[in-house]
Amino acid sequence: MGGPDMLRCRVLGPLEIEVDGEQVDLGGPLPRRLMSALLAAEGKPIADATLAELVWDSEPPAVLSSALQVTVSRLRSALGPTGRESLARSSAGYVFDVKPEQTDAGQFVAMVAAGGQLLSSGDAPRAAHAYGSALALWRGEPWSELGSTPVTTGARARLRELREIALEELQAARLASGDAAGAVAALSEAVAASPYRERRWELLVLGLYRCGRQGHALAELRRVRELLAEELGVDPGPALRALELQLLNHDPRLLIVDSPAPPAGFTPAWAPTSTDPTGAGPTSPGGEHRASASGEPAPLALAPSELAARAKVTRPVARPLSSFIGRQAELALLAGPLATRRLVSLLGPAGVGKTRLAMEHLAGAASQTDAWLVRLSEVATPQGVALSVASALGVARPAGDPVPAIERALADTPGLLVLDNCEHLVGAVGELAMALLASCPRLRILVTSREPLGVDGEHIVAVRPLAVTGDNDVDGAAVALLLDRVGASRPGWRPSAGELASARQICRALDGLPLAIELAASRERAFGLAGVASHLRDRFAVLGATPRGSLTPHATLRAAIEWSVDLLPSADRAMLLRLWPFEGGFSWQAAEAVQPPGAVGRPVLATLASLVDRSMVMADTATAPARYRLLETVRDYCRAADPDPSATRAAHAAWARSFVADQVALTTGPEAGQAFRSLTAELPNIRSGIAHDLDHHPVDALRTSAALEWLWSAAGSLAEGSRLIQDALRACPSAGPADRVNGLLALAIVTFHAGDPGETIRLADEAIAMLARSPDSGRPLLLKALRYRAAGTVQVADVASAWATAERLATELDRLPTPAWVHAATGLAVGAAQLMAGRRAEGEASLVAARDLSYRCGYLWGQGTGELLLAWNLLSDREVAERTAQQALRSLQRALAAFTEQSNGTDLLSVLYAGAHALPYLDRATDAIRLRAAVVEHAERFGADHRRYVHLAGAGFEARLDQAVSPGERAGAERDGRALSWPAMLQLFSETANAALPAVLAVGPEANPAMARPPT
Repeated sequence: MGGPDMLRCRVLGPLEIEVDGEQVDLGGPLPRRLMSALLAAEGKPIADATLAELVWDSEPPAVLSSALQVTVSRLRSALGPTGRESLARSSAGYVFDVKPEQTDAGQFVAMVAAGGQLLSSGDAPRAAHAYGSALALWRGEPWSELGSTPVTTGARARLRELREIALEELQAARLASGDAAGAVAALSEAVAASPYRERRWELLVLGLYRCGRQGHALAELRRVRELLAEELGVDPGPALRALELQLLNHDPRLLIVDSPAPPAGFTPAWAPTSTDPTGAGPTSPGGEHRASASGEPAPLALAPSELAARAKVTRPVARPLSSFIGRQAELALLAGPLATRRLVSLLGPAGVGKTRLAMEHLAGAASQTDAWLVRLSEVATPQGVALSVASALGVARPAGDPVPAIERALADTPGLLVLDNCEHLVGAVGELAMALLASCPRLRILVTSREPLGVDGEHIVAVRPLAVTGDNDVDGAAVALLLDRVGASRPGWRPSAGELASARQICRALDGLPLAIELAASRERAFGLAGVASHLRDRFAVLGATPRGSLTPHATLRAAIEWSVDLLPSADRAMLLRLWPFEGGFSWQAAEAVQPPGAVGRPVLATLASLVDRSMVMADTATAPARYRLLETVRDYCRAADPDPSATRAAHAAWARSFVADQVALTTGPEAGQAFRSLTAELPNIRSGIAHDLDHHPVDALRTSAALEWLWSAAGSLAEGSRLIQDALRACPSAGPADRVNGLLALAIVTFHAGDPGETIRLADEAIAMLARSPDSGRPLLLKALRYRAAGTVQVADVASAWATAERLATELDRLPTPAWVHAATGLAVGAAQLMAGRRAEGEASLVAARDLSYRCGYLWGQGTGELLLAWNLLSDREVAERTAQQALRSLQRALAAFTEQSNGTDLLSVLYAGAHALPYLDRATDAIRLRAAVVEHAERFGADHRRYVHLAGAGFEARLDQAVSPGERAGAERDGRALSWPAMLQLFSETANAALPAVLAVGPEANPAMARPPT
């Protein structure tokens, strides 16, 4: 069989066959038609009957086989020793066995494929070279010797269509090489020749725009729109519509040239050429073989397999012009350990910056391996996923399933395929990813989506909002992004302190979402940072539209969120729209309580997991149990989209009431610590529920705010608690006696902790009088009123009143059975009154008994208060010695442990204040003054009375601490103490006490991490 350099066949025009460099005389019409028919079969045998229809115009000869044998024999003689073996006979008929590269049709197909690969990989000059050389092979109609028969019609149509594509993509390559003027001239003729081929119009419009002829470009768009509407009754396709929008928006990407201009001395592929008689390929006008820019032989002298290998060049990835802030850790993760992962999904909510992160990684990775970006935001159907990938790879669109063609293109190619915006097509993307990863062992895939693909081996990287506050309380990446974008439009700008405060407020309100921050920055010129911050309650209106050139496919932030919500299954969407009233997060039990009416009974955990997977709900699994929350932008959208917001608020308030009732019932037993922590965690939601009830169910608001009487103290929210209770009392003047008494007593204990014992006594007396008028309201309320009155009288040092109240309290306690914790609380009140009356032995015994009972029944407040009062009793000794101070400090450490477990910040300050007065007796006077100054500073912030038990130690006790150091040393220590943070204050007491009492178990903020920060 003749080799490629010995036998060449040209069928793109009149048939020509060369053997050993010389053209063969095939004879008359019959042998030429027979040879054309065999070549059209592309190496497949043709039966005699079919061959006869192609060769003879009229009736074939009677003895067909003999006539064919004669014609074939003449052809073999003409082909000579080199080519005769290629014309053979098989059981299926005659066959002319030549390789594709031995025919101009085969070379043409290979060159067009190579041009597509070169263009998609960014080498536009060589792509133009390949396309131009392929087109130069055409001399006329393929297999012109043959008529229109089923054998030739399909093959001719395929080559003609491929030629039309080559004509178009040649101009695309010229545009990408910077030759817009030359491309426009050719395209003007091309659209006239084939006016229905929209690709030509698209390239013509782009070329005109790059030539600075924007008006002409828009006119051509109008012309093609009118042409298609008038003659075909259709609108332009999506590519032309998208291009029109880009033109109207002056999209800067339209001016980006994907490849550098041809180097100096490079002969364009579309320049006039002559054919090398040796068949080696195109030549320059002077006859020399053209070389590529690198000096190598032009690709057309290579076999098709070599052409494909030369085409594997990475497309340069154009980064957005704006700076990239705050994702260094994620980039390092993608470039480091994740480099060995084959399927990585960047997951996050709308506007969090997944696409920008992928683009930055792609731009960095492109210099190391082939990389392709496929934007799927405009793809509407699952079938479009594989077609979009094929287009990005430069694979010619096949008639059937494109996946096999993609697999062949990537079979042994190392590279990175980025599939962007996949959330609406996760099923189709997952299937394609599995197919490609299985058949392309060197391929890696990076996905951006709002939910995972759910494919085995998928590695998920969560892309979270930017931090508003970084390490050491410095401004985080969110603030840096906002300031950077504002500074881009204000050269030389330096933010003032007020502008910095507004910037932090904006970033917190926008959850650190990069898209939202960018939109806020764009509004700074109109409103200023302070104005943007003040208008964020109507954030969707104030943030406006996304800027031109933005990577997001959505016009506004609202549209981005709406897109995500619309993709949800109906049940998930209905659940999401019921979650907006929650503030500060929620538990799964809370979500279950507010399910839509039609979803009652459906497992809420599955729905929450689905919403988390789709990045609509954020999950904090670092805590136990896990908590969930909506981003504030999502909350605002859900509030506006909720079909029945009043019912949703009512359901949330009902849950808050039920939650408070359940948890408060646990606050006097062994589960008190967890109950107080749960109540503190849900305090934002409880506030919201009370606010709703004040307007719609004021009695419920009174019950809830009163039930939280000890939480207001523990959480350091005394002023808020007082205000809410008073608002509720005013809102329901006709509430029942029990409800109003509960409200009065809750207000009484709040005022006690706030340092107003006189008001405590007045409120307790009012409650006792109301109970006297309504004896059916119950003895537990009377016992509570007497306990609170006793606390107030002790605080004001009214010995007679305190003793009388204590005696009545003891009498009432013995009348009927009461819970153990009530006995313990009563014992504490009686013990304090006894100490106040000077009966120290009896008072100490009562306190010890009440404290021990509190330990037995798990009553945390009784434990801590008992130890605290016993410590003050020890410190009241006028002859306080080191041993006495150590005993007091041991009691205070146990009190600290109890109040820490209870998350009780207000009483914890009382413990630390007492500790400050015990330390001087252990040679820690300077530390004591620092600690006292810190306690006073934090107590003022909370509005709490840290001195409410100091009177038990006697008059003038506090002055002893001031006398322990010199005035100058005291001033310095107080200054240092006032600067201590909450954790530093706890650490100071813990370290100082543990150093003074080495045998005592260390107690400090590490006992309960929640207490390492101030109560909220």
